[in-house]
Amino acid sequence: MRRLIDLDHAFFAQAWRRHLTLGACFGWGLFEVLLGNLIWALIFLGLGAVALWQFRQIDWSKYDGGH
Repeated sequence: MRRLIDLDHAFFAQAWRRHLTLGACFGWGLFEVLLGNLIWALIFLGLGAVALWQFRQIDWSKYDGGH
């Protein structure tokens, strides 16, 4: 069964891409909090939390080319 948000992809094997993705989600969520848009803030902060949880569950060594 496929997940709606599946971040287990070789694109995210490099740590800087994972950090950029999390920074974008949490940064935009905080930006929305500052603007007073709490619904959008919760959406982006929630997406960031789900991404962080999934990134921590994935074994990234399988994308090292077998090394």
